[in-house]
This record gives sequence, C-alpha cells and structure tokens, in this order.
Amino acid sequence: MRAVVEIKGGFGNQIFQYAFANYLKNEGYRVTVNINKNNIHGIHLDCNNFGFIKSSKLEISLYNFFDLFSKNKLLNFFSHRLFLKESNFWSFSNTENCYFNYFDGYWQNIDLIQNQKDYLIESLIKAKAFDDNPNINIQSGKTLVHVRRGDYIDVEENLNINFYEEAIRHCKNTITDFSFEVFTDDIAWVKEQNIFDQATAVYGPTKNWNELLNIIKKMFIFENYIVGNSTFSLIPSILTKSKNPLIVIAEPWMKYSKRDLNIDESWVKIRNS
Repeated sequence: MRAVVEIKGGFGNQIFQYAFANYLKNEGYRVTVNINKNNIHGIHLDCNNFGFIKSSKLEISLYNFFDLFSKNKLLNFFSHRLFLKESNFWSFSNTENCYFNYFDGYWQNIDLIQNQKDYLIESLIKAKAFDDNPNINIQSGKTLVHVRRGDYIDVEENLNINFYEEAIRHCKNTITDFSFEVFTDDIAWVKEQNIFDQATAVYGPTKNWNELLNIIKKMFIFENYIVGNSTFSLIPSILTKSKNPLIVIAEPWMKYSKRDLNIDESWVKIRNS
C-alpha cells in the first residue's frame, strides 16, 4: 500500500503529521510526504530528518487525478477500493485496504506523540530543534507560558486573560521556586496584561528560521508548562526531559470543536470559556 501524508501548518502540527506518517510506515505503508502547502507559517522541517522523502510531482498529479475520479458517483463505485483520501483533525480511522492513500489532516492525537517519543526526539536532534545533551539542566520551578493569539482571534479560539490568571495562580501555589517565561505571537497584548509583569523573559514571533530554531530549543528545557490550546507548546511539554512536569491545558482544547484531545489525567485542566 502506498500513502502520501500532507505536511502543513506550524511546528506542532508538522510534528503530529510526521508522527502519523511514521505510524503508517510501521504499519507497512510505503510513505512519502507532500510539503507543497507548507508555506504560511515559515516553518519547514526537513523531511529527511524524519526518515521520509518528498512526494514527486508525478505522484501528486496521480493522486489528484484519483481524487477527481473518486468524486464522480458512478466512477467512485469502481475506484473506492483503489484510492482513499482521508482528512481528519484528530485520528486515523481508515479500515479499508486501498493501494493508493492520501492523508490530508492534522492527526492531533496525544497518544500518537507519546507512543513515538523516541522517534520524534531522534528526528528533532537531527533537525537541531532539540538538545541532544542527556545532562541538560532543567531549572527547578521554571515554567513556560504560551500565549497564542494571531489567527486564533479570527476564529474566536484565543484564550481570555482569565485562563492565564488562573493558570499562573495555580502554578504559584503548587510549584516550589516558581518562575515563568512567556512565548507569544502577540508581545503587545502580553505587555498590556498585568499578570505577565513578573515574567523573567518574553519571546515574540520571528520569521527567521535560525531565530525560530533557537526559540523552539529553549522551549524544551522547562520543568513545567502552561500550554493553553496550541500544539506549538504542547509538543515540548510532552517531549521535555523534565521527569515530572506540571502541565496546564485548556479544557476544552477548542471552544467550538466537537472533539477534544485525549488529555492525560495528571494534567491540570482549566476551563476554556
């Protein structure tokens, strides 16, 4: 069986997609990855570091032809066992054995990341987005706070200030020697909120790959994480070398979504309203 997995979106989404592609590979699929749509967020993880090659133009053209073919009701009767296109935000549900498969989704399933932690860390080390030093010093009490707004504002999925106030208050009351740093795509808004005044550092957005790479590397050295509802900070919180991180997450993950992440029972959940 052959499969093309589309790689798109920001850092967190691409990690989910590569984890999904590797899952398919382990299931016996011959997998290539299509990165042609990955041109919005300025993040281009090298597929070679994750053990995959790019889908060829001929391969993509063939799959596009099959996709058009399958949309015809009459022709689909003959093609549905040959070709499958699946788009899913959460998980893989294919039970059919098709020879050609195209996967255009986000596959945001935490089990997918946790089950392939070693593979992802090894791949990120190759990509120089993860520190390969096993003795890396994770400072006790050091907490990452991620504030994502940007495109979330347009779809009304940005978290309000009450979430961050409650999350930081909980961490202060729970974590010994608590301190925090903020990672955000909206520095102006963060600086307007009193709750962030005690942050020891604030990191803003960048379109420069080397600067972004350094920001991503910094995100893996924290002991604790206030993730909110973005995969950009969710991935470091799962892959961190911290032995017992306190992870705070929004519940529900998205206010207007019909599905939610399969959140670990040990994580602290704060109402997303």
